[in-house]
Amino acid sequence: MGYIEQTQYLRVFIAQLRKKIEANPNHPIFIKTESGIGYRFITVKNN
Repeated sequence: MGYIEQTQYLRVFIAQLRKKIEANPNHPIFIKTESGIGYRFITVKNN
């Protein structure tokens, strides 16, 4: 049995990570969900 079918682990991990790094985890800025692809980490540039 592989982990390919157990996507709930990844969802829980991303939710915990968002709670740690996002100001508002319900409206994430840094970790975006890409439908059908996965997750993307967004960097914010300070000028």
